[in-house]
Amino acid sequence: MFGKKSSSLTEQDVLDALRGVKDPDLHRDLVDLGMIKNIRIGDGTVALTVNLTTPACPLKAQIERDVRQALASRLGSEWDLAITMGAEVRGKGVVEKGDIPGIKNVLAVGSGKGGVGKSTMAAAIAYGLRAYGSKVGLMDADVYGPSIPHLVGATGRPMARGERIQPIEVDGLKLMSMGFLLEPDRAVIMRGPMLHGIMQQFLHQVDWGPLDYLVIDLPPGTGDVPLTLSQTLPLTGAVVVCTPQ
Repeated sequence: MFGKKSSSLTEQDVLDALRGVKDPDLHRDLVDLGMIKNIRIGDGTVALTVNLTTPACPLKAQIERDVRQALASRLGSEWDLAITMGAEVRGKGVVEKGDIPGIKNVLAVGSGKGGVGKSTMAAAIAYGLRAYGSKVGLMDADVYGPSIPHLVGATGRPMARGERIQPIEVDGLKLMSMGFLLEPDRAVIMRGPMLHGIMQQFLHQVDWGPLDYLVIDLPPGTGDVPLTLSQTLPLTGAVVVCTPQ
């Protein structure tokens, strides 16, 4: 037990106090997993960061509670505790096919047909990841029916800065869509080579910056755009939206 005025408390003491706190999913203690970061001791306060494996961890509150209880039990209730719950998103690596620097994970959202809520689901996933502290981009690859701008209430035109296109930012999300580039109610008629060129521009000429996740809203079906993206991107995962019938 360490009193609040104790100057003998060390970083190792804090780590030792947390060796009994385990990740409920991985069943290993947080110290061995390397989740305890940025320990700071001073003025009667112990501050540290718990880096979870994902911002969307459903057990975040439980882990924080266990950390506080372990520290209070070992150090004593006189110490003030400042616990920050963070996340270190580990991507698959963004170099294999498409080489989009700074993007850790690419998630594709598709469907076999239109009108099943695919774009709504893509936007919901992006907002959900953003709410948990991730850096997220949302790319509307549905060039024939771009609905993401309408869903998120975004307007305006992307601006060019040098050779890069600056995405529209809304609610902390970085967005790119054909809907930002077309006049309202204008029809789009494109074939394979032109679609391929637009997708490459959206992926490689847009200044996405560092992202934990890039969520891509695919057009429905298995046409040129889904095939192009599946062949040129190292997808972390995919979501297929369907209806019971």
